[in-house]
Amino acid sequence: MASQLTKQEALEALRNKDYERFPIHNPDIECASRERIRAIQLEKLIQQVKWTYERVVWYREKMDVAGVAPGDIRTLEDVRKLPFTDKGALRETFPYGLFAVPLDEVVELHASSGTTGKPIVVGYNRSDMDMWADCIMRLVQMAGVVPSDRAQMAFGYGMFTGGFGLHYGLQKLGCMMIPAGSGNTERHIAMIEDYGTTVLIATPSYALHVCEVGEKLGFDWEKSPLRVGLFGGEPCPPGLKAEIESRMHIICTDNYGLTEVMGPGVSGECLASRDMQHIAEDHFLWEVVDPETGEPVPDGQPGELVLTPLGKQAIPVLRYRTHDLTRVITEP
Repeated sequence: MASQLTKQEALEALRNKDYERFPIHNPDIECASRERIRAIQLEKLIQQVKWTYERVVWYREKMDVAGVAPGDIRTLEDVRKLPFTDKGALRETFPYGLFAVPLDEVVELHASSGTTGKPIVVGYNRSDMDMWADCIMRLVQMAGVVPSDRAQMAFGYGMFTGGFGLHYGLQKLGCMMIPAGSGNTERHIAMIEDYGTTVLIATPSYALHVCEVGEKLGFDWEKSPLRVGLFGGEPCPPGLKAEIESRMHIICTDNYGLTEVMGPGVSGECLASRDMQHIAEDHFLWEVVDPETGEPVPDGQPGELVLTPLGKQAIPVLRYRTHDLTRVITEP
């Protein structure tokens, strides 16, 4: 059974590309054809635009000025008729101007630090929380995490979305969560040994620091129970990932997300396609545009990632400009 893989069995399965030993969370979606994915996206996009237009005054005014109504969205390409959203919109409407549900339906609030201005505030209702946990559960299973794993959180909690989002998804999968939080590296190392931690959630730079401190303390990473590193919060170049994997004897994958559209869970690496990430396309409509003109770039060409969450209710955003450069490959 996949849930009973030992560290050595998991590493051996990865080396042998025996990915069937790691389960797929939702094969109906994750193995769906492009046509099926696009049909799901279109149905959700139409609903999302209608929801947002009817409930958020800011968007209704912007769409009216642009001369576009919800009924004008009939194809995925019609998303280009909608205005872009950026951080300025969330700061302009601080704190609750983009919320689409009554505040008594909001069950969780997160915010950026606000070091360069007003913080960016986002909220989640029950439906959003389920969507968030589902995205994370899918992401971590792609990385080789299984329900019997013990996951140690090295992100801070607080108003930051990263710690909580990953916590919820891992817990929904069935993992034992160890909410260690950030800092106190020697304590983290002791907890890995004492509690039998198999998954470490951290920034890649902090994971490397944990590795180095452990080596100085004489900790034997090869014999440790740890087998998976879930990295986020900063870029993880292939060379850094390879170094951590070699020194800590674990499997490392990177994931991506941002507070404005949900938090972590937008995309993540799978074991079969290292150094590339799969977007949760049934939950996010992506575009890649020229950063200067905002016009779409040809498939496979680099550009700015633009995201529209599909199904997010408490604070929906349309065509959010991430200012992150990427390229998207739609071929398997």
